[in-house]
Amino acid sequence: MSQSPNVPEVLGLPPDLPVRPFAEPWQAQAFALAVGLHQAGLFTWPEWVERLAAEIRTAPQQPGECAEDAYHRQWLAALEQFVVERAACQPEQIDLRQAAWREAYLRTPHGQPVELANAELPEPAHHNHDDHDHLPRPIAVASARLR
Repeated sequence: MSQSPNVPEVLGLPPDLPVRPFAEPWQAQAFALAVGLHQAGLFTWPEWVERLAAEIRTAPQQPGECAEDAYHRQWLAALEQFVVERAACQPEQIDLRQAAWREAYLRTPHGQPVELANAELPEPAHHNHDDHDHLPRPIAVASARLR
């Protein structure tokens, strides 16, 4: 019987990168988004490790927060910092997308999948097509839990 390939190596990442099962789909999506943005050249893996370590130091686990939730919150914050810093999208775009997912969650009947189409949010008033038409549409992954 052959051993299955090491997931990080298949993705072109350091072979000792710990890969664990995800408790929620959004966690896997955030992981995949980070890997995809790394592969697209938005940041190097050493830059990612440094940024995530800094986020873990500056935003540690909070009282009442499990270690796994803290880690994924820190992962997402580090990812959002890179996306904004490297001009892949604007902070307002992330905020709008998070609000849209929250709205979609609140409008979704219990037990049904949450779909962004369920959100009804207005477009931002200060939208300027001239400055940012070259940027990709924002992607934000957030837990569907209300905090």
